[in-house]
This record gives sequence, C-alpha cells and structure tokens, in this order.
Amino acid sequence: MKIEFDVVVIGAGPSGLSAAYVLAKKGLKVAVIEKGEYPGSKSVMGGVLYMNPLKELIPNVVQLLKESKAVERNVIEQNMWLVNENSVLKIGHRNQKWKEKPNAFTVLRANFDRWFAKQVEAAGALVIPKTKVEDFIKNGDGKIVGVKTTRPEGDVYCKAVVVSEGVNPLLTMKAGLRKKDIGAKDVAIAVKEIVDVPEAVVNNLFKVEGDFGATIEILGSWSEGMVGIGFLYANRDSISIGCGVLIEDLRRKKVKPYELLENMKNHPAIADLLGDYRNTTKEYLAHLIPEGGYYAMPKVYGDRILVCGDAAMLVNSVHREGSNHAITSGRLAGETLLEAFEKGDFSEKTLKSYYDRLNDSFIIKDLYKYKDLTGTIEKNRHFIEIYPDMLNNAATKFLDVDGTPKGEEQLEILKMIRENRSLGGLTLDALKLWNSVR
Repeated sequence: MKIEFDVVVIGAGPSGLSAAYVLAKKGLKVAVIEKGEYPGSKSVMGGVLYMNPLKELIPNVVQLLKESKAVERNVIEQNMWLVNENSVLKIGHRNQKWKEKPNAFTVLRANFDRWFAKQVEAAGALVIPKTKVEDFIKNGDGKIVGVKTTRPEGDVYCKAVVVSEGVNPLLTMKAGLRKKDIGAKDVAIAVKEIVDVPEAVVNNLFKVEGDFGATIEILGSWSEGMVGIGFLYANRDSISIGCGVLIEDLRRKKVKPYELLENMKNHPAIADLLGDYRNTTKEYLAHLIPEGGYYAMPKVYGDRILVCGDAAMLVNSVHREGSNHAITSGRLAGETLLEAFEKGDFSEKTLKSYYDRLNDSFIIKDLYKYKDLTGTIEKNRHFIEIYPDMLNNAATKFLDVDGTPKGEEQLEILKMIRENRSLGGLTLDALKLWNSVR
C-alpha cells in the first residue's frame, strides 16, 4: 500500500515540530519522522528557551507550559562571568518585569520536546518515532516525491519535505543543497551534565525563589584559549552545567571534551558555588552545535524541499540563541508551504519565498550582523587568553585595601594593562570588535 502525506517533516526537534504545527493546524496531512525513541530522546541544548517565537505559534503557551511542567524555571536573571585561574568578574542583570512577562525558561529537552510533539499531534499531525529517513524518493525528472525510511515497506510519499535533521547535514547534502560537509571550524561540541540539587538549594545558590531561575555564562581560563563558552542554568531540582568549544580547537589542543568540563567544574568560583553537588551527576550529554553562522548556511530551499533549524546553521552563537531560531524558521517554512499549497506549486521558484521570509526576520539580520565576529576572535586569541585575566587582576588591585593611595593604585593598574596590551593594541582590538559587529 502506498503511504502518502501532504508534507513529511524530518526530525522532531523545535524547528520540525513548529513547521508541522503550522501545517497541521490548517488541515494538511503531515508526518513527522523522528529517529529517536521519542521526541527529545536525542535532543541536547544548553537549556534556555526564549518564549517569543513560541507565543507566535501558540498564544497561551506560557500558561500551557507551566501547567504541564514542560519547562523548569522562569529566568529572571542572566549573568556573565569572566574568570582567570583564581578569580571571577561578574556582570549580571535581574529584571522584575520577567516575573510577570517571562522572557525565557530553562528546559530539559526530553520534557519540552515531548510536550511540543503532543501539541503537534493534537493539531492533527502524525509523529513517527524510532524511524530514520535514509534518502529521498525522486521521480523521473529528479524531483523529490517522498522519503525512504528504515521501516519495512517504509517509503512515504508527499508533495513537499521539510528537513530538520540537526547539525549533521546528511540529507541536506543528498538533496544537493549543501555541496560539502561542514568543517571543524564551523561546529562546536557541547558537553553537559545535569547534577541533582534539591530545589531549596537551587533557590539559595541562585538567590531566587518559587519557579524563578537564573543563568550564568562563563568565559575565560577554563577554555585554555579555545573559542567557547561555559554555563550554569538553574532547573527545578537540578542544575545544568556544561561548556562548548570549536572542534577545530579541540583537535589542535588535543583535549577531550569531558576533560574540559571537569576543568570548568574545578574552577574555584564554580567549586565554591556547587560544593559537593558537583559530584551528583545524574545525566551526561554531548551534542554538536552549528557555529558557522551566516557563511556556513546551505541553500535552504529547492524543488519541494525546505531546510530549517540547525540543519540550516541558524544559530547565533554570540547570544547563545538556537532554539528560538529553530522555532521561527520552522514556522516560516510552514507558512511558505501553506502558500505553496494554495498555489498548487512546490517549485523552487515558489519556495524561495521561505528564504525571503528568513531575510525579513531577525534570524538572517542577526546572523549577518555577527558574521565576522567568530573569525575575528579565532584570529585574535588574546581576546580569550588575555582580557579575562587582565580584567580580574585590575579588579583585584582596585579593590585590595592595602594602604596604597588610590592614585598609585590606578597608575599600577595602567602599568599592568600596558604590560599585557599596549594602548595602541587596546585601540586596535576595540576597532576589530566594532568592525565585526557594526
């Protein structure tokens, strides 16, 4: 028997589920094919989910998420730590407004993705887990008319395909939308542990109460000069702790990912914060994160096919934004296909409007804005190796009360800065950063 759907979505992550939700709500016959045991079983991210993209799909989503406990904590405070070997410089922002109008929640993907998949099923789509799409089915003209799966007699026919396969671009390459595999400089590996911490202790460590939470991002000595970021996120009764660095750097430094995580966990500031809870690991996860940004994007549309989320490299690593890009790109893909069904035309010419929608959204605008920043940092490692240490040492000198007159302290700080970076070098660095983000 020939199995037919209007649209096949490959991957039950945020982007694929968003596309399926939009299409199913309009009555189209949609299949979401997921290789994991269930949606979310293979999904990993740091753990912060921004609400605005979901609100555009499901207006009452915050209430639904809270009622179902599909999210962990409402993030009311975000922090950045700059660390050297012995100290930490902290920058943070807490906002009372976020208590009433949540900006983001911490999440565990296994819980959130399953919840989202149930909303998609309630809208009318069919979610098929434990199934891998191996290739496309093409007609005599070379047009995609379906997918080949690992199920017995598992060929599924359709009018259009949405590829949300994640960072490994196997199907995107088979579709001819990416000419070669992504390189080691365009992808990071993130390792993460979820450590058991009682709810009351989480509240105390992050200085929050009730369902509120906080996040900490960490830059500096733990990464040993590699381009990357660490994090601590408050969950309901656990803490997500992890870090990610470019694979190219790991290869160059010959460091194993778990060693890097242990290095970060053993930093005095983190060790003091977590204490013995550093050793209460209940889950260890690792995942590839697309970091190439604007320059690494594949072609995201073709005859009868669109590419979303990580598969399209739609991650803003500067702001640690990936899931919101995924959800928004999935929604835009769904809206593009609705228009195609109205026209009865699934050609590349029609589906190009998906890229136009991406261009008009914040996604491409933000990726374009930061397109050169990672490259600038890669070529100027002193941003990672010198500045966190220099700023911490300057803060220590400024705050040490040892009988030295303040004027002399300031001169010593200036001397210390000049020993690490000349005034000309500081000016040049500022210009490089400005040119990378303006």
